[in-house]
Amino acid sequence: MNILKIEEYFSNKLPKSYIDFILTTDGGIFNDILLYSSDDLIERNECFETKEYTPGWVTIGDNGGGIAIMLKFNEVNPPVYAVDHGSMDTEDFELIDKSFKTWISSGFKF
Repeated sequence: MNILKIEEYFSNKLPKSYIDFILTTDGGIFNDILLYSSDDLIERNECFETKEYTPGWVTIGDNGGGIAIMLKFNEVNPPVYAVDHGSMDTEDFELIDKSFKTWISSGFKF
């Protein structure tokens, strides 16, 4: 999928570090975390109504047990957060890592 199409759908810019990840890896299962491929990103975010419940954020994956992995738009290397799909409230976000790049380097520690 075209990154511009994703950004157009969300009316936001994807984080640079996440774009770099998509261009080299484009999703997969890492340490029991499913990171969505660019082809699935819009559909998964529609399913979880991310635009409605957490505007300015994108769900990039999940743990298969009801926990969404979230990044904030328009940042170069944003922190990575987890939130229950049933909540999707930024008040309930839990920090996974201080940046997407360091999360990748940690082996996607969750």
